[in-house]
Amino acid sequence: MEASRSHVTKESTQESTQESLPPEIISLPKVEVPVAGVTGYCLNDDEKQVVFFIFEEGVSFPDHAHCEQRGILISGEMTMEIEGKTNLYQAGDQYVVPEGANHRANFSKRTVLVDMSDTPKRYKVSA
Repeated sequence: MEASRSHVTKESTQESTQESLPPEIISLPKVEVPVAGVTGYCLNDDEKQVVFFIFEEGVSFPDHAHCEQRGILISGEMTMEIEGKTNLYQAGDQYVVPEGANHRANFSKRTVLVDMSDTPKRYKVSA
C-alpha cells in the first residue's frame, strides 16, 4: 500500500508543475498579455473570444476595466476584487466581471482558467 500512495503523490506533484492543458489547446494561437508570467491560448469568432490561460504563481493584475468577461477556474486559485468586493476563486468556481467594472486579480499559486468575453478582439493574437 505504501508504494501505491507514494506513486499517486508523485503524479499529483508532477501534474501541478507541468503544462495543464492538452496539446490541441497549446497549439492554438497565443494572445499578447501585458503582464509577465501569463500565457493564453485563443479561440475566437466574430462574436466572442475564449482564452485558455495559465497564470504562474505570484502574478498580479492591477486595477483595470473593460468589456464583460466570465470564466471558470480549472486549477489553482485566484483572488479577485471587483468594485471593492474581494472573492477567492478555486478549481470549479465561475466568475463574472460586469462591463466597465474596476477589478484586479492575484494568483497565489499556478492557475489555469478559461476566460470568455463578447469582444472578439479583447486580447491581441500574436503573429
